[in-house]
Amino acid sequence: MVKIRKNSFGFCGGAYGDEGKGRVVDKFVSDYARKGPVVVYRDNGGANAGHTVEFDTGERIALHQLPSGVFVKNTTVVLGKGMVLHPGDLIEEIKQTKKISGGKLRAKILIDEMAVLSLDTHRAYEAVLKEWQEGGKGATGRGIAPAYADVLLRHPLRMRDLAVFDEKKIKEHYRLYQSLIKGLGRELAEVLVPVLGSDEKVPVGKVRKFVESLSRQRRILLSCIKDVFFFLKEKWLDKKVAFVFEKAQAVGLDPRYGVYPDVTASDCTFGGIFSSTEGIINPEEIEIRAGVIKATYMSSVGTRKLPTVMEEGLANKIREDAHEYGATTKRPRGIVYLDLPALRFFASAGKINSLVLTHMDIVYPKTPIKVCVDYKVGSKSMPYRPDQEFLNKVTPKYQELPTWDKEQISKAQKPADLPKEAKSFLKFISQEMGLSILMITNGPKREQGFFH
Repeated sequence: MVKIRKNSFGFCGGAYGDEGKGRVVDKFVSDYARKGPVVVYRDNGGANAGHTVEFDTGERIALHQLPSGVFVKNTTVVLGKGMVLHPGDLIEEIKQTKKISGGKLRAKILIDEMAVLSLDTHRAYEAVLKEWQEGGKGATGRGIAPAYADVLLRHPLRMRDLAVFDEKKIKEHYRLYQSLIKGLGRELAEVLVPVLGSDEKVPVGKVRKFVESLSRQRRILLSCIKDVFFFLKEKWLDKKVAFVFEKAQAVGLDPRYGVYPDVTASDCTFGGIFSSTEGIINPEEIEIRAGVIKATYMSSVGTRKLPTVMEEGLANKIREDAHEYGATTKRPRGIVYLDLPALRFFASAGKINSLVLTHMDIVYPKTPIKVCVDYKVGSKSMPYRPDQEFLNKVTPKYQELPTWDKEQISKAQKPADLPKEAKSFLKFISQEMGLSILMITNGPKREQGFFH
């Protein structure tokens, strides 16, 4: 029997990403850091993530590689083995975080020395590959898939290689990607790649520039790069320490459970925590494993064709009101009706045991909330399957639920304050999903959210 570890909370995207995980994690970390030390652990993805946190001052920051708890004192954030990290972007992100925090980091940052390096070589290869053969439009251009592919092909560079600065290995890596890109008809040094903090792309440059740049980045990050195995083991056994796990992307983007080609390269389920922590943390021991979903609609980026496509007028209104543009890419997101068959599948695959519903304030007068409750192929009910050809055949069956007053819900501070229609909606979703609702958010501000 699995023994549940108290004071442990995990948050993953329960649909197709961009559900608002960042602010939820930030709230949990802030609440528990007042009681004692907190470890925030991230185990997947890299600079392709975009978790937006908004402060009481109105300032907003989109975090990419750093977990959302980085703004909270009494907290240690750990970038785990399962991540792929771009050191240049990470340094810029730390710089932005310090600026918002008054010039000094509030949390301690630890980088697992076994985390994989994601470099401009990977970004260049991804860009040239997309020119050569059109891939999924869901790719962010941050070189995530090539970095993970290095692991499978047995030639990754890890943070450990940066720390000891194995120059020979780094030059071999550059020459490998130089050859790969030359085979596609381009020169690596000339390929333009994105840089965090700038709207302009920059050339990768020749091998000397590449090595010198990494050498500078090493000096800045060296104090954070550690063997975190025994740190994690000690803290996981210490019940006075709260653990918060922040996943990147969402189960609907997992390479096994997403609709190809709009998938990412990392494990987006809670299962990825086991391998990233090298067996220290069994995700089934995590007390709360919450899937974060948008309450009244869903959004996605990519070429996938979802069966619950929304009427364009309402979709455009939601896109503008809810700022449905990618935190990393700024691309407009596709808007679809809430799809319960898909959400049930993602909850099962992701090992989710509770829900967080965000965007409860995105409602409109005299506009019922349309929810897909079943798929039909002919007269036969069908479950969700992560296969585009299958999804092309299904007809969604909808149920319309009454809307609620936006102003009333935006002012709510506890469950009793919710409009009766919102209470009925939450009960309906909980029953249909077979999961309890842990928390809701009812507006864009940091304080607009509470436990249900």
